[in-house]
Amino acid sequence: MRRLLPTHPSPAAELSDEELLADAAAPAGDGVFVRFNMVTSLDGVGVLDGASAGLGTSADRRLFPRLRAVSDAIVVGSGTVRAEGYEGELLPPELRAWRTQHGLAERPVTVILSARASLSPEAPVFSSSPGPLLLLVGADAPAERVAALRAVAEVQALASLEPDAVSAALLARGLRHLHHEGGPRVLRDYLAAGAVDSLCLTLSPLLAPGRPAAGIDSSGDAAAPAWMSLHRLYEQDSTLLADYRPGASRA
Repeated sequence: MRRLLPTHPSPAAELSDEELLADAAAPAGDGVFVRFNMVTSLDGVGVLDGASAGLGTSADRRLFPRLRAVSDAIVVGSGTVRAEGYEGELLPPELRAWRTQHGLAERPVTVILSARASLSPEAPVFSSSPGPLLLLVGADAPAERVAALRAVAEVQALASLEPDAVSAALLARGLRHLHHEGGPRVLRDYLAAGAVDSLCLTLSPLLAPGRPAAGIDSSGDAAAPAWMSLHRLYEQDSTLLADYRPGASRA
């Protein structure tokens, strides 16, 4: 993998794992840093056969766990958990070892957003996840569902699951670097709230004709357009991996 932008200090040189981890670290500060990581095909398809995994490439599979590894929490919506699992180890042993060597907990907290507490307590994520789990639910979620989920995971009820409320609740727990993995509706809500600090977007060199070009936001609900600035760009085997940050203006 080579870094195309920024070009300093080693343009187009092969990057080490340590360089990728350093690039992925959150900027210094006391507030939350909200990152989203998404993938899309060249023709705008965000999922294949109901999941994003089919769009992944070796480049994506190299960078993706390193974005997870530097985070305090992996945040994901309940719909994505149902579609893609999330049970088992989310980091390989070498990255868990890297975390402990750098003073971090062995695993990030997995935070699941479920306004109505709609996940089944029998979902594999609850029985087969070795790392810490936190389920954030809405204050008006059905009490019987919440009680059932409290038996298998830590549950915190919030007045709302609006982006600012979620980030504030996690920051209060000491979780500052928040790595979000979707789904599309979660991303839409954060974009609409102006609450995305970094959008890491993988452009997979794949065409998937005949499928809805739903892209990374297939929620169906429109939000105001937001211009972004290209902060960093990598390339490997025709896969482009970009990190966009807010604040750009239209030329």
